Amino acid sequence: MAPPLETFESSADPEHVIAAFERDGGVIAKDFLPPSVIDTLVEDMTPHIDAVDWLNTGDFDELGAEFFGRKTKRLHGLPGLSPATSDVALHPLFHAISDATQSPHCHGVKISTTELMVLGHGQQAQVLHRDGDSWGHFPTPRPEILVSVNVALTDFTQNNGATVVAPGSHKWAPGREAEANECTKALMPRGSALLYSGNVIHGGGANNTDDIRIGFYCGLLLSWLRPIENQLITTGVAALQALPKRMQELCGYSEAGWDVYP
Repeated sequence: MAPPLETFESSADPEHVIAAFERDGGVIAKDFLPPSVIDTLVEDMTPHIDAVDWLNTGDFDELGAEFFGRKTKRLHGLPGLSPATSDVALHPLFHAISDATQSPHCHGVKISTTELMVLGHGQQAQVLHRDGDSWGHFPTPRPEILVSVNVALTDFTQNNGATVVAPGSHKWAPGREAEANECTKALMPRGSALLYSGNVIHGGGANNTDDIRIGFYCGLLLSWLRPIENQLITTGVAALQALPKRMQELCGYSEAGWDVYP
């Protein structure tokens, strides 16, 4: 197995974090959110988690069911489910990495999608993939079109589905697949976060425990690309109007269109 991703305090010098991110394609930030915000997110999300079944996000064929997870629940429109979503999407370290790696290619960024990923007992390891492949018309090597964060609302452990990452794979030649010895797991306590490139190979791990593993995902996308999620539909106009102005812009609720500046 590859060495673990470098771990930083969330208050660390962003230049050091960005250097590790650019080298490995991902980093772990300890105490990314304070316990009070994590508690709020869990409290706000729990009724919505309980209200849906496993594999709740669509009518998938066999391949789709395996990818999205037969024992996984996925929730979207998270800004409308918890105001604490803004604490994730507006986090200074998240945006420092985005600014450093994405600003050469755009005038601003928008949220690609927000997603709560709940892995239950018996969920198998996800197929390894690159999130940036959702925009498959881009020739490779491609710029940093997507920067993502996955916040641990529960501990991410060796056995409960911690995200598997292939460090350095964001720089690999097209078509190269990751071997087991080239991968590591993003082990991190509740409140920490995995920040990673849309070009890095990764996937959800297997959950062999009786507990659920909850990750809170948000992606920042070059503003001139179409997001995966339409927040006007999933979150709703009324909920978007209640958000801070910068959060509204990131969700696409802005007269400025693609040309949005921080």
